[in-house]
Amino acid sequence: MREIKVGVIGAGSITDIGHCPSIAAIPNAKLEALYDTDSAILDRMSKKWEPVKSYSEYDAFIADKDIEVVIVASPNRFHAQQAIDAMRAKKHTIVEKPFACTHEEAWKMVDVCKSEGVFLMAGTNQRFWEQNRIARELIDKGYIGKPMMGRSSLHEGWGLYHEQLSFTRFRQEPDQAGAGALFDLGAHRADLLVFLMGSRPKRVIGIVKRLGTPDAYTALDDSFWVVIEFENGATGVISGDRYSPAVSNISEVYGTEGTLFTGSEATNPFQSAPLAVYTSKDFKQSELPEIIREYRYPQLFWSEDIMQPDGNVPKRWVPIYPKRGWSYKYMLEHFIDCVEKDVEPSLSPETSAMVTDVLIGAYQSMETNSWVDIPLKDNYIVPMYDAPECK
Repeated sequence: MREIKVGVIGAGSITDIGHCPSIAAIPNAKLEALYDTDSAILDRMSKKWEPVKSYSEYDAFIADKDIEVVIVASPNRFHAQQAIDAMRAKKHTIVEKPFACTHEEAWKMVDVCKSEGVFLMAGTNQRFWEQNRIARELIDKGYIGKPMMGRSSLHEGWGLYHEQLSFTRFRQEPDQAGAGALFDLGAHRADLLVFLMGSRPKRVIGIVKRLGTPDAYTALDDSFWVVIEFENGATGVISGDRYSPAVSNISEVYGTEGTLFTGSEATNPFQSAPLAVYTSKDFKQSELPEIIREYRYPQLFWSEDIMQPDGNVPKRWVPIYPKRGWSYKYMLEHFIDCVEKDVEPSLSPETSAMVTDVLIGAYQSMETNSWVDIPLKDNYIVPMYDAPECK
């Protein structure tokens, strides 16, 4: 394996708990450089993670020819321009969610990626959780038939991450974050639902509001409910909030021949397993997908599956408990492997630009009081965001 040198823009909390540990855990990845404007944070993180170089000058970081892969982990406002700068410097780039804050930002990133001949991928790591990858594999194999309806939700109060782990308060500042729960939680939910449903979004309508957060804390939205119609005719909904004291996270896919539930952030009394699936299709024990065959035992005595008069196994829910792993590591591992082998990443920048349009389109739908077509036809800016011009 060839060593891939990685530079990270933004030495904040997600770099500390997600990106740096992942780089350290991948044999052919090396933390070449950290960049941050806050000297105290940069110094603390440099001492902890020992990059080869630490930069407080942005231009010097971008010009560093040793860096082959850049991870953009700065506040939302800077994602698009910093990704564009990195790609123009011929660096393959991962951008933390949200991929961008406006339609023009997102699609300009796609254009620059193509013109510079580099890879660009959103850091929507939840599609890389093992249970979500298994779910997608089972859907691809037709285990639940054709996906027709889906839902993906994450309800998580500000205090659970923002107050306990975050190094800064950018998520509550309109000029830095653009939107609140919609961009922070909704980016994951929309990407995961698109991943599971296997179709591009066609149009959206939604409600995005601040309902449970005091005025003095933030003026940004803290809840969203967005309905999506997909190009293949399927429908879905994403939801989330920033005031629920307990985390609730579940994604559901309802197919013509089965149902699938998956979750990665937390389980609750009504969702005891990270992944559970049901199919109405007839399977003999030897025909079951390997993961299903493995997890039917020991919850059923093994002989029950091979002693049926008609040869078909009894129909039942199958809970699946894969190894937890670490989705940031899986995500970076995939990207590093793509760079080394010169193979396109599984998540395309066009998909992430579409997800950006879904989120922005939800806000726009409240102004128009109607469905909004995806991709967007104009550069609608979410309220309270003074969008910088990308150069």
